[in-house]
Amino acid sequence: MRIGISNTLFGATHLPYWHHFFSFLGLDVVIPGPSCKETVDCGGKLIPPEFCVPVKACLGQLVELIEKDVELILLPRMIQKHRRDFFCPKFTGLPELAKYSAGIDPDRLFSPEVICDGWQLKPIRYPAFIKPLGKLKEAAEQAGLYWDEVLTRCRREHLILPDALNRKAVTEPTGIRLGLLGYSYALYDPFISKGMIHKLTSLGAELRTWEMVDPAIIESNLKGLKRPLFWNFGRVLLGAGLDFLKDPEVDGVVYVTTFGCGPDSIAIKMLELEAGITHKPFLRITLDEHSGDGHLTTRLEAFLEMLVERKEEAHA
Repeated sequence: MRIGISNTLFGATHLPYWHHFFSFLGLDVVIPGPSCKETVDCGGKLIPPEFCVPVKACLGQLVELIEKDVELILLPRMIQKHRRDFFCPKFTGLPELAKYSAGIDPDRLFSPEVICDGWQLKPIRYPAFIKPLGKLKEAAEQAGLYWDEVLTRCRREHLILPDALNRKAVTEPTGIRLGLLGYSYALYDPFISKGMIHKLTSLGAELRTWEMVDPAIIESNLKGLKRPLFWNFGRVLLGAGLDFLKDPEVDGVVYVTTFGCGPDSIAIKMLELEAGITHKPFLRITLDEHSGDGHLTTRLEAFLEMLVERKEEAHA
C-alpha cells in the first residue's frame, strides 16, 4: 500500500517522524515534488484568497498525490496540549479543508489525532478503519525514538533540520551568528522561503534556529510572561527568540513569517519589544506567493552588512 505525505505545512517539520512511522508499518511513502508557483496556484484555486500560502501549497501537493493514485493520504489533526496550547485552525481543520475543497474521499484520509508540543508527537486516536492498533502504537514509539535522535543531533551539532536529516557535517563558524525564527514551512520549503537558508549562508551567516535550542531553555524563557501565548508552535519560536535576544554570541535576529499569519503577529510583536530592550538588531521578513525575491536579497544583505559594521565597531 502507498501513502502520500505533503512535505510542506505539517510535513515541513514532522515528515521524518511520519516517514519512519509508515516505513515501520511496511507502507510505501510517496512524497510530492518541491513546492513551486504551479503548486500554489493549484491549491489557491480551491480556497478563498485569504488563506496563507502554506495552506495553498499543501492543497496543491495533495492534488499531485491524488494524481499519483496513492491509496491513502496523511493529514493529521493537530490538537491542543493540556487544554492551553492551541494550533492554528488551518492545522486542526486540515482534514475537512482537504475533504471539501480538494474533494478527497474521507476513506482515503489517514487522519490520526495528534498532540504536539513543538517537539514530541503523540498520536492519541486513529481512524476507525485502521487496525491493528497495537502495531500502530509500536510504530509511533519507534518513530518517536528516531525523531528524538534527529532533534538531539540538531541541538548537539547546531544543525538546521534539513542538514541533520541529510547527515551534513558541522561547518566552521563564519563570523556573524544569526538567530533565524519561523515555522519550518516558512524556512525550509524551497518556494515559500524563496531560498532563505541558501541566501543567508552564502552571505556568511552562521544560523541558530529553534531546533538547536534545548526545550527546557525555551520553557524557562516563557515562565516570565505575564500572560501565556496560547499558540502551540508560536510558543516554541517565542521561547527560542527570547534566548537569541539575550545570547551575547547571537549578533541579530530575523523572524520569517508568511502573509496573514495571526499567531506570528503576536510572537513577533513581543520579540520586537524585547529586542528594543536588549538593543539587539531584529528584522521581520514577510513572505507571500509572489515569486520575485530581489527585494528579499537586498534586505538580507543590508541587515548582515549592518551586523558586520556593528560588530567591528564593538571590537574597535
